[in-house]
Amino acid sequence: MYYLIGIFIFYTVFVITGSRKQRMKIKIKRTITYKNVNIIPESKSEENLESLEDLTLESKNFIVQSLKIKSKNVDEEMAYLAVVPKSYTPEKSYPVLYLLHGLRDNAHDWIEKGRLLDNFELLLEKKDIGKMIIILPNSGFCGESWYSDFKKVKNKKYESYFIDELMLDVKNRFNVDNAGISGFSMGGYGAFKLGLKHLELFKVIGSFAGAVSLVRLTINKRITRIVKFIYLPEFLFKDQDKERFINIFGSWGKGIIKEDPYTLIKQLDTTKQQGKHFYLSVGSEDKEPYYMVHQWVDMVGRIKRFNLPFEAYIYKGETHTWDYIAKDIGRFLKYSWKYLK
Repeated sequence: MYYLIGIFIFYTVFVITGSRKQRMKIKIKRTITYKNVNIIPESKSEENLESLEDLTLESKNFIVQSLKIKSKNVDEEMAYLAVVPKSYTPEKSYPVLYLLHGLRDNAHDWIEKGRLLDNFELLLEKKDIGKMIIILPNSGFCGESWYSDFKKVKNKKYESYFIDELMLDVKNRFNVDNAGISGFSMGGYGAFKLGLKHLELFKVIGSFAGAVSLVRLTINKRITRIVKFIYLPEFLFKDQDKERFINIFGSWGKGIIKEDPYTLIKQLDTTKQQGKHFYLSVGSEDKEPYYMVHQWVDMVGRIKRFNLPFEAYIYKGETHTWDYIAKDIGRFLKYSWKYLK
């Protein structure tokens, strides 16, 4: 009897997981045939970069300022870095690009691990891009805020801080106009969520291996249609990250769906879509446990379905690391400049 039950359980698990993996392989093969999807072969580095000396945060073309905001929306002092052209003058307006870091990372990781400044300097020297201001915010909550207003914790309104305080502070300090936003992992989620909920503020919205489908990340995309009726009690989640997820987004599936970029994008006001451009990249081996390749496939498919302008890249052999970001960031800077200049 137990033998037969064991066989049945094994068979059920095999059918569910095996078929799901097979379907995803088919989806990936189909996705990479799309016109605006590009495969980047394995390589040691995207450019022959020379690191800026001793992380001085200064070069021939720019300087990095460290700035702070005493927030009204969160009970902590918030900080961000601003990469500003040395020739900056308030009489001229500059494009501005916001880059959001990942879970338990910080703003300096864009510089120390993602080689942002090295790539930025090289592109400026080659005149592949022009001068713009790049903003690197700390997410708050020890790098775990998900750039969101917490549902179950008071004084933790990080989305409100970003939109109502950070962006205003940047505009008060610098003469900026066209804005873009992107991020890595949790930051990719934040960039797409903030970008789609406040579409009028951004011309470019990007994601580097971003968590752009919360349902795929937390449960299973196959139950998307019923997830809004589900209640997820905290005691079911012993994992720290999943428990934190519930504190941020709440236990009701309906609330989670409202914060889900994959869901938000199909609710876009078509009159506001004009002039918006989307960028998505991922490593081909960025699979378990968070299924970033799967989320990339989901979002690329949905963007294509709604005929939105986009470019997408899949990096062969790459996983969920800042090394992959260092290879992709230059390509994204050029993409952003094209539509923000």
